[in-house]
Amino acid sequence: RDLHSFPTRRSSDLATDPASHARAITATITDLEQLADRYQALHATADPSALLTPVAAHLRMITTMLDQNHSTSEQRRLLRNRAVVATLAGRLASEDLGDTNSGRAYLSLAIDSAREADDHDTATTARGYTAQLAHAEGMTSAALDHLATALADTQRIPALAPWLASIQAIIHADSGDHTAATNALHHAQPTTSQPVTRPPLLPDYGPAHAAAASGHVHLHAGNHTTARTALTAALDQLPPTARRTRILALTDLAMVELREAKLSEACRHATTAAETLHRTPYATGTTRLRAFRAIAARPLGPRALRVLDEHLGRIAA
Repeated sequence: RDLHSFPTRRSSDLATDPASHARAITATITDLEQLADRYQALHATADPSALLTPVAAHLRMITTMLDQNHSTSEQRRLLRNRAVVATLAGRLASEDLGDTNSGRAYLSLAIDSAREADDHDTATTARGYTAQLAHAEGMTSAALDHLATALADTQRIPALAPWLASIQAIIHADSGDHTAATNALHHAQPTTSQPVTRPPLLPDYGPAHAAAASGHVHLHAGNHTTARTALTAALDQLPPTARRTRILALTDLAMVELREAKLSEACRHATTAAETLHRTPYATGTTRLRAFRAIAARPLGPRALRVLDEHLGRIAA
């Protein structure tokens, strides 16, 4: 057995396996880079708490290695590897497990490490996730400041511009600034001048994610028909690995139907989102779904609420 087999083993087994630990200590920089790629691939389907265990150990290992003497190129590779893995750790901690303090610390480490390695792609990506975290905590000004810094770098890395603009659109929409949200949404649409190759840290991002963002913006603007069309298109186009975006799109679609008084459809979409959350934790999705439940309490009625509450109870268990 080796470190790559961790998804089929409990995290406690991994932590107490001397052979795996010894091999990890002697890992080369190339091994660490391959592990980082493996973590990214597992992010879509692995249990977040199980995945965070080796990811956190990986970061501690790199920090130890950075205290040793390395050539300049090796030092940069280690720093870049730490930035990439810390970005993932930040997402696992904050988005999936709801530990915003740890998430913020990991993302800060990612930004600092990426800047030190002169890795603009990872630094800008980590800033985008930091903006999302600030927004989730209700710090709109801070979130927009992080985005402004990230967007300033997109002349060098234009492939990140649509993703950052979609985050900006969502933040403006949630703040009630529909004009700014619409303007940002326009920039979230990829142009023909942008490269078709997606950044490594955004392997799944594409038109379906932009459609989900569009649906969210139109929902908050009260354009329910347009929102339904966009969200339905997103759900049809999202790849199987885009579980998190699917949950958010389903919850938004449930809200569209609720506001259109289509209660059975609203409950169906919300229940589907809850079933997906029950299989794999996603704190951001849980928060969004609970907000829907609070708004839907009166219109849905006791029978539909009992069904939804049953699924929400499983999430909390």
